[in-house]
Amino acid sequence: MGLADSQARLIMITRYKSDLEFGMQMIAQERTVLAYEAQAASEDYPELAAELHLLDKKLDTELKTLETQYKAVTTEYESVKKIIDDRIKIDFKYVS
Repeated sequence: MGLADSQARLIMITRYKSDLEFGMQMIAQERTVLAYEAQAASEDYPELAAELHLLDKKLDTELKTLETQYKAVTTEYESVKKIIDDRIKIDFKYVS
């Protein structure tokens, strides 16, 4: 893989990594809202609170999936970054 190919791959991985981070932030925000709603509904509407807890568990599962994908993408990012660094050392090495 050439330097330009590796750089394009790094850009694509960085974009995907940012998308995953945004998704994790959105899920965390939704879970926070659900927690407040469940707390408010727990005394007067216990069945609604139970449904909100189920939604929270579903969001937790989605969050764990995104975290797993994020770890894989981070590993790939580091690998491609190392390839680029090595390629730069080889291509731009000064002859002494």
